Amino acid sequence: MKAVSAGTGPSRWARQAATLLAQVRDDATRDDLRLRFDERAAICEVDGELSRTEAERVAFESLVQALERLRSRS
Repeated sequence: MKAVSAGTGPSRWARQAATLLAQVRDDATRDDLRLRFDERAAICEVDGELSRTEAERVAFESLVQALERLRSRS
């Protein structure tokens, strides 16, 4: 997951997303969720004019909801 801005490391939200994604056993599902996180953050940053950190916070919340939906189906 590449969430880097101006010489700094990944944000708190990107690190937490990576931690959650590491728990997903299915490779395809994990890759899909990682892509969704990155796309959501980019959309929020560009279209929503949010800072990268705030965009990743929104994307993280969306990721948590997606994981909860997946777990409720199991």
